[in-house]
Order: sequence, then C-alpha cells, then structure tokens
Amino acid sequence: MPSSQTPDPERHFGALLNELSYLLRREFERRLRLQTIGLTRAQWRILRRVADREGCTQRELAEIMHLKAATVSRHVERLKKGGWVGRVRSPKDGRAWQLSVRPKAWRTLEQMQLVAGALREEYFAGLPPGRSDGLIDDLLRIKSNLLALELTSRGNAPNP
Repeated sequence: MPSSQTPDPERHFGALLNELSYLLRREFERRLRLQTIGLTRAQWRILRRVADREGCTQRELAEIMHLKAATVSRHVERLKKGGWVGRVRSPKDGRAWQLSVRPKAWRTLEQMQLVAGALREEYFAGLPPGRSDGLIDDLLRIKSNLLALELTSRGNAPNP
C-alpha cells in the first residue's frame, strides 16, 4: 500500500505534459478527419507557421519550430506537391528556399483555426476566467527555461 508521501503519478509534470500532448494531438486529428481537410496536424502546424512568416526559409522555419531541417523539408515537399505552399530560391542565398502560402491554403487555414479554437474552448472548460492565459504564460516560461538550458549545455559542450 502506497504511503501518504508517495507522489500521485498523475501529478508528474513531464508525464502529464506528454499525455496531454498525445490526447490533444489525437483529438485534433480526429476532428480534422471529420472535416476531410486532407492535412495532418504536423502539416497544418507547418502551414500555419509559414502563413505567419511568409518568405521565411526552411531553415528558419525549422529553428522557429525546434524541428530538424530534414523533418521540415519532408513536410514542405508534401505541402508543395499538394499545392498548399510555394517554394522559391532566396535572392539572398541561392541554397535556401523561401516559403509562401498558396491561395488554396488560406480558406483551409481559416477552417483549421475554427477547429482548433473550438477544441481549445472545450479543453479549457471549467478553468476560471483568465486562468488559461496564466497557464499558457507559465508554460511559455518553462519553455524559455528549457531553451536556455539547451543553449547553456551547447556552450559547455566540447568542440568536435
């Protein structure tokens, strides 16, 4: 029998975040299938970031999203083939690709934002007014702390 000092496994921060992320992804993808939009959640995330940063390069997008360049490249290639994004060589760096949202994507982005907004209202249900903003602020602080730790560890790592 667990002692009164045994922490509740539901309250382990990392495990809880991981589980919430999984449940959120699963529900969002279920709703996207119902809408027959034809994009995965990962593709939608990339498309949305491109829309927010028209003209960004694939490398910049990977850095912003904390993804590997190869991962972004694969998704961008699929989005390009589907007519969702355009890709042109950067005039500043001929090796880099600049990204833009194609006209067909704007309506889909609006539709997906509605799906995301409805889901957000449902998963924040029951929280006191304004608490969701505070929660997001707290999570952004934790993200910032983790990114700072990553930078610090890179700076202390020996050069190859």
